[in-house]
Amino acid sequence: MKKYDELEQFIRRHYAALHAAALKLVKSSDVAQDITQDVIISFWESRSKGFEPESETDYLFVMVRNASLNYLRTAEREAERYARLEMPESEEPEVFRLLVEEETNRMLLTAIDTLPEQSARIARLVLSGYENKEIARLLGISINTVKTLKYGAIRKLREYFHRTEGAK
Repeated sequence: MKKYDELEQFIRRHYAALHAAALKLVKSSDVAQDITQDVIISFWESRSKGFEPESETDYLFVMVRNASLNYLRTAEREAERYARLEMPESEEPEVFRLLVEEETNRMLLTAIDTLPEQSARIARLVLSGYENKEIARLLGISINTVKTLKYGAIRKLREYFHRTEGAK
């Protein structure tokens, strides 16, 4: 029961400000609410596993910003995909290219899921466009650790795709 009370106090302390930050970016109260809830749950779960950032508030705002930007990127991509699907038949090669690209992205995300948790987190951040320095700051680890885990992840992903390709 104590954990529930702590979570409730945590939500009361952070929800309004995080929701406002998400709303400013995504311009939809429902979407901002979903993002805020996802961020709070994700942060709370990582905290229960022993993760404690230097500044809880700063880290939460970075999480909200990143989740909001990811939402906007995804929404933009979906809008582009729908617009392309309405193209005339002369555009079929482009639609095929998009389908192949989407399948390739799905395969990459599946491969990333096979990595150790920290390596997978770093790989996702790299794919989101973060630099090593930003990743180190977000995860509270050294830049050298980020580099080591990043290159180890790349090596394991190559091995994964080599095994997958060999199985076909």
